[in-house]
Order: sequence, then C-alpha cells, then structure tokens
Amino acid sequence: MSYMITAECINCSACEMECPVRAIWAGPSQYEIDPTVCIECDGYFPVARCTWACPVDACVPAREEYLERAATMAAKGSPPLVLSAAQPAGRVVQPV
Repeated sequence: MSYMITAECINCSACEMECPVRAIWAGPSQYEIDPTVCIECDGYFPVARCTWACPVDACVPAREEYLERAATMAAKGSPPLVLSAAQPAGRVVQPV
C-alpha cells in the first residue's frame, strides 16, 4: 500500500521535493501521490520522506475508507471533510 495526502494539505510543496521517485505532483486542489509509483521509501529511509517533510502531517499511509469517502464527496461536488485532531470524535469541521 502506498502513501496518500489528506485534506489537511497546505500546498507547501515540501513533500514533492523530498520524494525520491517523484510520485508526488500538484493536483487540481492539493498535492497528490501516485500509488503506482510510490515505494513508501521502503528499504531506503527509516520513515517515508513525504511524512518526514510534511509540516502538517498530511502524508499518511493510504487508508481505503478515506479514499472512498473522498472520491464519493468529490463526485458530489463537495469539498472533503477534515477531522481535526483538536475536535472530539464525531465532530466534523468543514475546511474554510
């Protein structure tokens, strides 16, 4: 499984510069990781370089549930929901 970039991405491009295989690019609204190219830096670095470089911890191992939910919401035309770590579970914060 590859890594993914969550909606917390602030488009700083730090992860793009650190990716050793150039699997990260600027998507239409935020940076994205190509799962067919991502090698998770396995065997090269102790921690994935995108995770190491990201100032907001938006680079995480891919989670199928998150990806399915984001695709469904994008198909409906709404922005993705962001679950803030500061919010209690169950409260969802819309990005501004």
